[in-house]
Amino acid sequence: MANLTKIILGLNILAGGAGIFFGITKSGQASELVEKAKTAETKAAKAGGKVTGLENDKKDLTAKFSTANSNAQSLQTQLDQIKGNASGKDSQILGLQADKTALDTELQNIQLQVSQLKAQAELGKQAKDDLDRVQGEKDALEAKLQKLTTPKESEGPKKPPVGAGGKVGKIANVDPNSGSLILNRGSAQGFKIGDQYNVFRNNTLVGRIEVTRLSSANTSLSVAQRAEGLGVPAGAQFQVNDDLIKFK
Repeated sequence: MANLTKIILGLNILAGGAGIFFGITKSGQASELVEKAKTAETKAAKAGGKVTGLENDKKDLTAKFSTANSNAQSLQTQLDQIKGNASGKDSQILGLQADKTALDTELQNIQLQVSQLKAQAELGKQAKDDLDRVQGEKDALEAKLQKLTTPKESEGPKKPPVGAGGKVGKIANVDPNSGSLILNRGSAQGFKIGDQYNVFRNNTLVGRIEVTRLSSANTSLSVAQRAEGLGVPAGAQFQVNDDLIKFK
Protein backbone atom coordinates (compact mmCIF):
# COMPACT_ATOMS: atom_id res chain seq x y z
CA MET A 1 0.00 0.00 0.00
CA ALA A 2 2.81 2.40 0.85
CA ASN A 3 4.56 1.72 -2.47
CA LEU A 4 1.35 2.37 -4.39
CA THR A 5 0.93 5.72 -2.61
CA LYS A 6 4.47 6.70 -3.57
CA ILE A 7 3.75 5.78 -7.15
CA ILE A 8 0.61 7.96 -7.19
CA LEU A 9 2.43 10.89 -5.65
CA GLY A 10 5.18 10.48 -8.17
CA LEU A 11 2.64 10.54 -10.98
CA ASN A 12 1.08 13.70 -9.53
CA ILE A 13 4.44 15.39 -9.34
CA LEU A 14 5.23 14.36 -12.90
CA ALA A 15 1.86 15.56 -13.99
CA GLY A 16 2.36 18.93 -12.29
CA GLY A 17 5.82 19.29 -13.76
CA ALA A 18 4.56 18.35 -17.14
CA GLY A 19 1.80 20.96 -16.83
CA ILE A 20 4.24 23.70 -15.99
CA PHE A 21 6.57 22.61 -18.81
CA PHE A 22 3.93 22.37 -21.42
CA GLY A 23 2.22 25.53 -20.10
CA ILE A 24 5.26 27.42 -21.08
CA THR A 25 5.42 25.86 -24.49
CA LYS A 26 1.96 24.75 -25.47
CA SER A 27 -1.18 25.32 -23.44
CA GLY A 28 -3.29 22.77 -25.37
CA GLN A 29 -0.92 19.92 -24.74
CA ALA A 30 -0.79 20.83 -21.07
CA SER A 31 -4.55 20.52 -20.69
CA GLU A 32 -4.47 17.13 -22.35
CA LEU A 33 -1.79 15.94 -20.06
CA VAL A 34 -3.70 17.19 -17.04
CA GLU A 35 -6.73 15.18 -18.13
CA LYS A 36 -4.59 12.12 -18.62
CA ALA A 37 -3.06 12.66 -15.20
CA LYS A 38 -6.50 12.89 -13.64
CA THR A 39 -7.53 9.72 -15.43
CA ALA A 40 -4.37 7.99 -14.24
CA GLU A 41 -5.02 9.27 -10.71
CA THR A 42 -8.55 7.88 -10.84
CA LYS A 43 -7.26 4.53 -12.05
CA ALA A 44 -4.61 4.59 -9.38
CA ALA A 45 -7.25 5.29 -6.74
CA LYS A 46 -9.30 2.39 -8.05
CA ALA A 47 -6.21 0.20 -8.06
CA GLY A 48 -5.51 1.33 -4.51
CA GLY A 49 -9.04 0.33 -3.55
CA LYS A 50 -8.56 -3.05 -5.15
CA VAL A 51 -5.26 -3.42 -3.33
CA THR A 52 -6.99 -2.53 -0.08
CA GLY A 53 -9.67 -5.10 -0.85
CA LEU A 54 -7.03 -7.64 -1.67
CA GLU A 55 -5.23 -6.83 1.56
CA ASN A 56 -8.50 -7.33 3.46
CA ASP A 57 -9.14 -10.57 1.58
CA LYS A 58 -5.61 -11.62 2.44
CA LYS A 59 -6.28 -10.91 6.12
CA ASP A 60 -9.54 -12.89 5.93
CA LEU A 61 -7.79 -15.77 4.15
CA THR A 62 -4.98 -15.66 6.70
CA ALA A 63 -7.50 -15.82 9.53
CA LYS A 64 -9.40 -18.63 7.81
CA PHE A 65 -6.12 -20.48 7.15
CA SER A 66 -5.15 -20.08 10.79
CA THR A 67 -8.54 -21.45 11.85
CA ALA A 68 -8.31 -24.26 9.31
CA ASN A 69 -4.78 -25.07 10.48
CA SER A 70 -5.96 -25.15 14.11
CA ASN A 71 -8.82 -27.42 13.09
CA ALA A 72 -6.38 -29.61 11.14
CA GLN A 73 -4.10 -29.87 14.18
CA SER A 74 -7.09 -30.72 16.37
CA LEU A 75 -8.21 -33.36 13.85
CA GLN A 76 -4.65 -34.72 13.71
CA THR A 77 -4.66 -34.98 17.51
CA GLN A 78 -7.99 -36.78 17.39
CA LEU A 79 -6.67 -39.03 14.62
CA ASP A 80 -3.59 -39.86 16.71
CA GLN A 81 -5.84 -40.68 19.66
CA ILE A 82 -8.02 -42.86 17.45
CA LYS A 83 -4.91 -44.63 16.12
CA GLY A 84 -3.72 -45.15 19.69
CA ASN A 85 -7.11 -46.51 20.67
CA ALA A 86 -7.12 -48.70 17.57
CA SER A 87 -3.69 -50.04 18.52
CA GLY A 88 -5.01 -50.86 21.99
CA LYS A 89 -8.06 -52.53 20.45
CA ASP A 90 -5.76 -54.54 18.18
CA SER A 91 -3.86 -55.74 21.24
CA GLN A 92 -7.15 -56.68 22.91
CA ILE A 93 -8.28 -58.49 19.77
CA LEU A 94 -5.01 -60.42 19.65
CA GLY A 95 -5.44 -61.35 23.31
CA LEU A 96 -9.03 -62.45 22.70
CA GLN A 97 -7.95 -64.48 19.69
CA ALA A 98 -5.30 -66.22 21.81
CA ASP A 99 -7.92 -66.93 24.50
CA LYS A 100 -10.28 -68.30 21.83
CA THR A 101 -7.54 -70.59 20.50
CA ALA A 102 -6.85 -71.90 24.01
CA LEU A 103 -10.57 -72.43 24.63
CA ASP A 104 -10.95 -74.24 21.30
CA THR A 105 -8.11 -76.57 22.26
CA GLU A 106 -9.65 -77.21 25.69
CA LEU A 107 -13.03 -77.86 24.06
CA GLN A 108 -11.47 -80.39 21.69
CA ASN A 109 -9.85 -82.17 24.66
CA ILE A 110 -13.18 -82.26 26.52
CA GLN A 111 -14.95 -83.62 23.43
CA LEU A 112 -12.27 -86.32 23.16
CA GLN A 113 -12.74 -87.25 26.82
CA VAL A 114 -16.52 -87.37 26.32
CA SER A 115 -16.05 -89.69 23.35
CA GLN A 116 -13.77 -91.94 25.39
CA LEU A 117 -16.23 -92.01 28.29
CA LYS A 118 -19.07 -92.83 25.93
CA ALA A 119 -17.01 -95.71 24.49
CA GLN A 120 -16.25 -96.97 28.00
CA ALA A 121 -19.92 -96.63 28.98
CA GLU A 122 -20.90 -98.59 25.89
CA LEU A 123 -18.41 -101.32 26.79
CA GLY A 124 -19.71 -101.32 30.37
CA LYS A 125 -23.28 -101.62 29.14
CA GLN A 126 -22.30 -104.45 26.82
CA ALA A 127 -20.48 -106.21 29.68
CA LYS A 128 -23.52 -105.77 31.93
CA ASP A 129 -25.78 -107.13 29.20
CA ASP A 130 -23.46 -110.12 28.80
CA LEU A 131 -23.42 -110.63 32.57
CA ASP A 132 -27.22 -110.47 32.74
CA ARG A 133 -27.48 -112.93 29.87
CA VAL A 134 -25.03 -115.37 31.47
CA GLN A 135 -26.79 -114.98 34.83
CA GLY A 136 -30.10 -115.74 33.13
CA GLU A 137 -28.64 -118.82 31.50
CA LYS A 138 -27.18 -119.89 34.85
CA ASP A 139 -30.54 -119.42 36.59
CA ALA A 140 -32.26 -121.40 33.85
CA LEU A 141 -29.73 -124.24 34.17
CA GLU A 142 -30.02 -124.28 37.96
CA ALA A 143 -33.80 -124.40 37.69
CA LYS A 144 -33.52 -127.23 35.19
CA LEU A 145 -31.05 -129.05 37.43
CA GLN A 146 -33.29 -128.54 40.44
CA LYS A 147 -36.18 -129.93 38.48
CA LEU A 148 -34.14 -132.95 37.45
CA THR A 149 -32.85 -133.66 40.97
CA THR A 150 -36.15 -133.07 42.79
CA PRO A 151 -38.36 -136.19 42.84
CA LYS A 152 -41.86 -135.78 41.51
CA GLU A 153 -44.57 -135.97 44.20
CA SER A 154 -46.40 -138.65 42.32
CA GLU A 155 -43.37 -140.88 42.35
CA GLY A 156 -42.68 -140.48 46.09
CA PRO A 157 -39.15 -140.31 47.56
CA LYS A 158 -36.53 -142.12 45.55
CA LYS A 159 -35.05 -145.18 47.20
CA PRO A 160 -31.45 -146.32 46.81
CA PRO A 161 -31.13 -149.31 44.47
CA VAL A 162 -30.37 -152.47 46.43
CA GLY A 163 -27.82 -154.93 45.11
CA ALA A 164 -26.95 -158.49 46.13
CA GLY A 165 -27.18 -159.01 49.88
CA GLY A 166 -29.00 -155.69 50.29
CA LYS A 167 -25.89 -153.71 49.39
CA VAL A 168 -26.65 -150.10 48.28
CA GLY A 169 -23.12 -148.66 47.90
CA LYS A 170 -19.53 -148.52 49.10
CA ILE A 171 -17.17 -146.28 50.98
CA ALA A 172 -15.14 -144.44 48.28
CA ASN A 173 -12.68 -142.58 50.53
CA VAL A 174 -11.74 -142.17 54.21
CA ASP A 175 -10.28 -138.99 55.75
CA PRO A 176 -8.18 -140.19 58.72
CA ASN A 177 -7.92 -136.66 60.19
CA SER A 178 -11.59 -135.70 60.32
CA GLY A 179 -13.09 -139.18 60.14
CA SER A 180 -15.32 -138.10 57.23
CA LEU A 181 -16.31 -140.79 54.77
CA ILE A 182 -17.00 -140.27 51.06
CA LEU A 183 -19.73 -142.59 49.77
CA ASN A 184 -20.05 -143.56 46.11
CA ARG A 185 -23.74 -142.77 46.18
CA GLY A 186 -25.54 -139.44 46.49
CA SER A 187 -28.80 -137.62 45.80
CA ALA A 188 -28.92 -139.11 42.30
CA GLN A 189 -29.34 -142.56 43.89
CA GLY A 190 -31.84 -141.41 46.53
CA PHE A 191 -29.40 -140.83 49.39
CA LYS A 192 -30.60 -138.21 51.88
CA ILE A 193 -29.14 -136.43 54.87
CA GLY A 194 -29.85 -138.46 57.99
CA ASP A 195 -29.86 -141.86 56.24
CA GLN A 196 -28.00 -144.50 58.25
CA TYR A 197 -26.22 -147.52 56.83
CA ASN A 198 -24.54 -150.56 58.38
CA VAL A 199 -21.03 -151.11 57.09
CA PHE A 200 -19.89 -154.63 56.25
CA ARG A 201 -16.49 -155.98 55.31
CA ASN A 202 -16.36 -159.52 54.01
CA ASN A 203 -19.94 -160.00 55.19
CA THR A 204 -18.97 -158.96 58.72
CA LEU A 205 -20.55 -155.95 60.43
CA VAL A 206 -17.81 -153.43 61.30
CA GLY A 207 -19.88 -150.34 62.19
CA ARG A 208 -22.61 -147.88 61.28
CA ILE A 209 -22.54 -144.49 59.49
CA GLU A 210 -24.95 -141.53 58.93
CA VAL A 211 -25.14 -139.27 55.85
CA THR A 212 -24.33 -135.70 56.93
CA ARG A 213 -24.02 -133.90 53.62
CA LEU A 214 -24.92 -134.33 49.94
CA SER A 215 -22.42 -133.25 47.32
CA SER A 216 -23.68 -130.41 45.07
CA ALA A 217 -20.80 -130.75 42.63
CA ASN A 218 -21.36 -134.48 42.05
CA THR A 219 -24.83 -135.84 42.79
CA SER A 220 -23.40 -139.39 42.87
CA LEU A 221 -21.36 -138.69 46.03
CA SER A 222 -22.21 -137.93 49.63
CA VAL A 223 -20.43 -137.43 52.97
CA ALA A 224 -21.01 -139.47 56.14
CA GLN A 225 -19.74 -139.79 59.72
CA ARG A 226 -19.54 -142.78 62.13
CA ALA A 227 -22.78 -143.40 64.03
CA GLU A 228 -22.69 -145.36 67.25
CA GLY A 229 -25.61 -147.62 68.16
CA LEU A 230 -26.80 -150.86 69.59
CA GLY A 231 -25.60 -154.03 67.95
CA VAL A 232 -22.56 -152.46 66.25
CA PRO A 233 -18.93 -152.49 67.36
CA ALA A 234 -17.77 -149.26 69.04
CA GLY A 235 -14.87 -147.23 67.56
CA ALA A 236 -15.05 -148.94 64.18
CA GLN A 237 -12.32 -148.19 61.66
CA PHE A 238 -13.74 -148.00 58.15
CA GLN A 239 -11.90 -148.74 54.94
CA VAL A 240 -12.32 -148.04 51.25
CA ASN A 241 -14.69 -150.51 49.50
CA ASP A 242 -16.53 -151.40 52.72
CA ASP A 243 -20.14 -152.29 51.76
CA LEU A 244 -23.17 -150.21 52.76
CA ILE A 245 -26.46 -151.86 53.73
CA LYS A 246 -29.49 -149.69 54.49
CA PHE A 247 -30.25 -149.63 58.25
CA LYS A 248 -33.15 -147.16 58.36
